[in-house]
Amino acid sequence: MENNQLPKIDNKLLIKKILANTAAAIVFGLILIFISYGKAIPVKATLIAIGICIVVLPTSILFAAKYRNYITPDKIRKFFLILGILMVIVNLTLIIIGGGKNEYYLGIALGFYFISGPSIYKPTPPKN
Repeated sequence: MENNQLPKIDNKLLIKKILANTAAAIVFGLILIFISYGKAIPVKATLIAIGICIVVLPTSILFAAKYRNYITPDKIRKFFLILGILMVIVNLTLIIIGGGKNEYYLGIALGFYFISGPSIYKPTPPKN
Protein backbone atom coordinates (compact mmCIF):
# COMPACT_ATOMS: atom_id res chain seq x y z
CA MET A 1 0.00 0.00 0.00
CA GLU A 2 1.33 3.43 -0.89
CA ASN A 3 1.54 6.22 1.65
CA ASN A 4 -1.16 8.36 0.04
CA GLN A 5 -3.83 5.65 0.07
CA LEU A 6 -6.38 5.52 2.85
CA PRO A 7 -6.69 2.25 4.76
CA LYS A 8 -9.73 0.09 4.11
CA ILE A 9 -12.40 0.09 6.79
CA ASP A 10 -14.63 -2.95 7.01
CA ASN A 11 -18.27 -2.73 8.09
CA LYS A 12 -17.72 -4.22 11.56
CA LEU A 13 -15.06 -1.68 12.44
CA LEU A 14 -17.17 1.15 11.04
CA ILE A 15 -20.20 0.13 13.12
CA LYS A 16 -18.03 -0.13 16.25
CA LYS A 17 -16.66 3.36 15.60
CA ILE A 18 -20.13 4.76 15.01
CA LEU A 19 -21.50 3.27 18.24
CA ALA A 20 -18.48 4.34 20.29
CA ASN A 21 -18.54 7.91 18.96
CA THR A 22 -22.29 8.25 19.47
CA ALA A 23 -22.14 6.88 23.02
CA ALA A 24 -19.20 9.12 23.89
CA ALA A 25 -20.97 12.21 22.51
CA ILE A 26 -24.16 11.41 24.44
CA VAL A 27 -22.26 10.85 27.70
CA PHE A 28 -20.24 14.03 27.22
CA GLY A 29 -23.43 15.99 26.50
CA LEU A 30 -25.16 14.57 29.57
CA ILE A 31 -22.20 15.52 31.74
CA LEU A 32 -22.30 19.07 30.39
CA ILE A 33 -26.07 19.26 30.94
CA PHE A 34 -25.65 18.02 34.51
CA ILE A 35 -22.91 20.59 35.15
CA SER A 36 -25.08 23.37 33.70
CA TYR A 37 -28.40 22.55 35.34
CA GLY A 38 -27.45 20.56 38.42
CA LYS A 39 -30.33 18.49 39.77
CA ALA A 40 -33.06 20.25 37.75
CA ILE A 41 -32.26 18.77 34.31
CA PRO A 42 -34.94 19.56 31.69
CA VAL A 43 -35.96 16.07 30.56
CA LYS A 44 -37.76 17.04 27.36
CA ALA A 45 -34.88 19.12 25.99
CA THR A 46 -32.38 16.43 26.98
CA LEU A 47 -34.33 13.72 25.16
CA ILE A 48 -34.58 15.89 22.06
CA ALA A 49 -30.81 16.51 22.14
CA ILE A 50 -30.08 12.79 22.56
CA GLY A 51 -32.44 11.96 19.68
CA ILE A 52 -30.71 14.46 17.42
CA CYS A 53 -27.32 13.09 18.48
CA ILE A 54 -28.40 9.53 17.68
CA VAL A 55 -29.52 10.54 14.19
CA VAL A 56 -26.87 13.06 13.17
CA LEU A 57 -23.67 11.38 14.37
CA PRO A 58 -24.08 7.99 12.65
CA THR A 59 -25.26 9.70 9.47
CA SER A 60 -22.26 12.02 9.37
CA ILE A 61 -19.84 9.17 10.08
CA LEU A 62 -21.40 7.03 7.34
CA PHE A 63 -21.13 9.87 4.83
CA ALA A 64 -17.55 10.58 5.89
CA ALA A 65 -16.65 6.91 5.39
CA LYS A 66 -18.43 6.69 2.04
CA TYR A 67 -17.07 9.93 0.57
CA ARG A 68 -13.68 10.10 2.31
CA ASN A 69 -11.79 10.32 -0.99
CA TYR A 70 -13.97 13.30 -1.96
CA ILE A 71 -13.40 15.24 1.28
CA THR A 72 -10.09 17.10 0.95
CA PRO A 73 -8.40 19.66 3.22
CA ASP A 74 -9.20 22.41 0.70
CA LYS A 75 -12.90 21.62 0.89
CA ILE A 76 -12.76 21.58 4.69
CA ARG A 77 -11.06 25.01 4.66
CA LYS A 78 -13.77 26.38 2.36
CA PHE A 79 -16.47 24.92 4.63
CA PHE A 80 -14.98 26.59 7.72
CA LEU A 81 -14.59 29.87 5.82
CA ILE A 82 -18.24 29.88 4.72
CA LEU A 83 -19.41 28.79 8.17
CA GLY A 84 -17.37 31.54 9.85
CA ILE A 85 -18.68 34.24 7.52
CA LEU A 86 -22.27 33.13 8.08
CA MET A 87 -21.77 33.06 11.86
CA VAL A 88 -20.37 36.59 11.89
CA ILE A 89 -23.20 37.93 9.70
CA VAL A 90 -25.95 36.23 11.73
CA ASN A 91 -24.54 37.32 15.08
CA LEU A 92 -24.03 40.91 13.90
CA THR A 93 -27.64 40.92 12.76
CA LEU A 94 -28.75 39.59 16.14
CA ILE A 95 -26.76 42.31 17.91
CA ILE A 96 -28.43 44.98 15.76
CA ILE A 97 -31.91 43.54 16.28
CA GLY A 98 -31.82 42.30 19.87
CA GLY A 99 -29.10 44.29 21.53
CA GLY A 100 -25.68 43.20 22.62
CA LYS A 101 -25.67 39.94 24.55
CA ASN A 102 -22.58 37.99 25.48
CA GLU A 103 -23.68 34.98 23.41
CA TYR A 104 -23.71 37.07 20.24
CA TYR A 105 -20.21 38.39 20.86
CA LEU A 106 -18.98 34.86 21.54
CA GLY A 107 -20.61 33.76 18.28
CA ILE A 108 -18.75 36.49 16.42
CA ALA A 109 -15.47 35.43 18.03
CA LEU A 110 -16.10 31.81 17.06
CA GLY A 111 -16.95 32.93 13.52
CA PHE A 112 -13.65 34.81 13.26
CA TYR A 113 -11.86 31.74 14.57
CA PHE A 114 -13.45 29.65 11.83
CA ILE A 115 -12.51 32.26 9.23
CA SER A 116 -8.88 32.26 10.36
CA GLY A 117 -8.83 28.51 9.90
CA PRO A 118 -8.69 26.08 12.80
CA SER A 119 -5.69 23.77 12.92
CA ILE A 120 -7.82 20.61 12.85
CA TYR A 121 -7.28 19.93 9.17
CA LYS A 122 -3.67 21.14 8.83
CA PRO A 123 -1.34 18.26 8.03
CA THR A 124 1.37 17.45 10.51
CA PRO A 125 4.90 17.15 9.18
CA PRO A 126 6.27 13.62 9.11
CA LYS A 127 8.62 12.65 11.91
CA ASN A 128 12.11 11.68 10.82
